[in-house]
Amino acid sequence: MKKFCYAGLLFLLIAGCQSKIPGNIIQPDKMGAILYDIHVTDAYITTLASQDSAKKVSAAYYKGIYQKFDTDSAGYTQSMNFYAEHPDLLSKIYETVTASLKKSKDSIDKVNEKILKAKTAKRAKAVKDSLAKIDPKVLKIEADKKAKKTKDSLEKTKPAVIKPVVIKKVKKERILKRKTQLTTAKTDKEVKES
Repeated sequence: MKKFCYAGLLFLLIAGCQSKIPGNIIQPDKMGAILYDIHVTDAYITTLASQDSAKKVSAAYYKGIYQKFDTDSAGYTQSMNFYAEHPDLLSKIYETVTASLKKSKDSIDKVNEKILKAKTAKRAKAVKDSLAKIDPKVLKIEADKKAKKTKDSLEKTKPAVIKPVVIKKVKKERILKRKTQLTTAKTDKEVKES
């Protein structure tokens, strides 16, 4: 029983030593939402080409974020300093921010995928419609022209040029085969004599 009491007392001491978030610090849930908006804004600002316009736009966006969450830059900075001194709390906040950013990215990717599929289907339909407008007789004439071209190009090749090459190749193969047979016969004879 004494051990149980000591363990309980130790637990109370540890729980009492943990830092509590002061009232002037932005609470973790609200801080996570602010950080989410700030990171989205930062991502947008990096897409701007001009440094001057990026500075002007960023100031307006940050001011809008602070107004949205009923705080100011001083309160935000003070809260970030507090959470920087308590990395365990900041880590938990960033876990939720990261999860929210990933969820947003996934939903944007799904929308972009749907848009791409719709554009691809629209293009395929346009091609199909344009092919349907072409007269089948015109398509047959074009196919016949291609077939005739292929036939003409095959007829232009000279069989006399092809034939000697084939004959030379066959003769070489026969000569190599005969040499191989003679070589194996000699080695067989030498093996029998020894």
